[in-house]
Amino acid sequence: MGMRGGGGGRFRHMGNEKTKPKAPLQSFKRILPWITPYWPIMLIGFVCMMLTTFLGQQPPRIIAYTTDYVLGQKHAEDIPKVVFLFIGIYVASSLFGFLRTYLLHVAGQRMLHQLRTTLYSHFQKMSLTYYDNKQTGDLMSRMTGDVSEIESLMVHGLDVLIMGILGMVLAFYYMFHIQHTLALLVLIPVPILALGIYFFSQKVRTIYRAIRDRVGDLNNKLQENISGIRVIKAFSREETELTSVTTQSANVRDMNIKGIRMWSSFGPMMGFVSNIGYLTVIGVGSNMVINGQLMIGQLFAFLMFVGSFYSPVGSLFQFFDSIQRSLAAGERILEVLDTPPDINDAPDALPVPSVKGKVEFWHVYFKYATGEEVLHDVTVTAHPGERIALVGRSGAGKSSFINLIPRFYDTLEGMVLIDGHDIRTLRQTELRKHIALVLQETFLFNGSVADNLRYGRLEATDEEIIAAAVAGNAHEFISTLPDGYKTEIGERGVKLSGGQRQRIAIARAVLANPRILILDEATSSVDSESEFLIHQALDRLMEGRTTFIIAHRLSTIRDADTILVLEDGCIIERGKHDALVDAEGRYAMMYRQQFWLDDLSDTPDNGNAVADDDAIPTL
Repeated sequence: MGMRGGGGGRFRHMGNEKTKPKAPLQSFKRILPWITPYWPIMLIGFVCMMLTTFLGQQPPRIIAYTTDYVLGQKHAEDIPKVVFLFIGIYVASSLFGFLRTYLLHVAGQRMLHQLRTTLYSHFQKMSLTYYDNKQTGDLMSRMTGDVSEIESLMVHGLDVLIMGILGMVLAFYYMFHIQHTLALLVLIPVPILALGIYFFSQKVRTIYRAIRDRVGDLNNKLQENISGIRVIKAFSREETELTSVTTQSANVRDMNIKGIRMWSSFGPMMGFVSNIGYLTVIGVGSNMVINGQLMIGQLFAFLMFVGSFYSPVGSLFQFFDSIQRSLAAGERILEVLDTPPDINDAPDALPVPSVKGKVEFWHVYFKYATGEEVLHDVTVTAHPGERIALVGRSGAGKSSFINLIPRFYDTLEGMVLIDGHDIRTLRQTELRKHIALVLQETFLFNGSVADNLRYGRLEATDEEIIAAAVAGNAHEFISTLPDGYKTEIGERGVKLSGGQRQRIAIARAVLANPRILILDEATSSVDSESEFLIHQALDRLMEGRTTFIIAHRLSTIRDADTILVLEDGCIIERGKHDALVDAEGRYAMMYRQQFWLDDLSDTPDNGNAVADDDAIPTL
């Protein structure tokens, strides 16, 4: 592995712009390849579909034969043949119909699975910047509802399209074979129907795109409210949130009603046009029967074929309705897949087999996609095993600093180096295996205690998990749980206390055995007893590891090798605790203010204390 790379080149940290909607044909072409791997199954399904459609066109011919020949000429001996022919057609049609439905739906479900996993895989490749600008509910809507719409088009839509077109072609062929003049009359409404379908598809597409977007907004609101139900109840905001959700749901309802209004008005109009052709055939065909140009059985069969010819128009209309819904959903999926990750491994990215733990910030500048610069010309060196503490007001740049180490974001200028290598030259997944984070808001997954501990190292044995829990001061309380390490802890570990969740997070980091450790206010918001146990666990965890600590309580970083004081993205002070206190700078002021507040909290009457704006620390 080489020396420092890149110099001070400017690496822009760009946001993700929303992809413009695709043209219908372009979107359709992009969607089609998703079903390519399943063409063998679908081909068999389509063959069964064509056979089903062909068999469905035979009863009118049999009825004509029965009416004009068997009944008209009194050939009673042919009646059993006609009955068995009908039975054979219905049995074969049912068999092919079953195979068609089963095979097409199997292909659809497999395609649905592939599309979901492709979309989720792409989500995982996106940097945190992407999620900073997106809503969780909307992304979930694309993963579920939008993907299902695509499956509906590829399976049900194509099914309707092929059966409709084939049915119309066969019906017209049989009609033309019976009486070509009548058959040509049937074609008169077709141009009007085609134009109607075209104009409908143009108008309804924007409506369906708006519906998908509003469903995404509603899903996001529901996800947010369910996740924040405790806060809603704590502030008695049930009515407020109910009003908000009702408004979002009403938006979805109103837009759906707009689409339904267009669909329901268009359908009867197309039916009216079709009925004109049907009535024309009845009038002209009846006159032909009276004049001996057509047999009555032939007229009955012809009218049945007219129904078979026009009925797919309604099916095709549903297909175009489906395709507009699917194209709207497809645009939203393509927006995701067409958004490239803004943090990628270089083509020649290096593996990271081992890390000693030296971390350097080399003239680092950083800003988020939208906003002002949050880190300005930051240069820091942390040697293996050192503890670096970061303090400062909220918004000073502490979290941005630590987020650059695992390359959650890229620098605007300058470099972050680990063991002398620019992290942009390293493989991200391998780099992060050597880094562990213990955050203020611990995230635990819905599952057992053991499952969450093993997340630090999936191949860990039970003995290693218990050893990590002991080191994290978690084994004692885990042993008292109803099922011990197999106890289910609920979503986000809701069944555990804050201190217990934090100790599991520490044990998880112990199990990962990282060379670089990041602690983001890991002891805030817990009681004194939990804080003591957490500090004990953290001391064991930090031993021999390069550690970056965002400190909430300055008393916890007295032993740090270096304390960095950040202000407006700049390091304004650095050094050890005692030296910084003696320097009478910003750190000394924060330290004294914090102890003043601690003393004040122990005073029986602290409401009479005098404090100005500058006296209240913001850490």
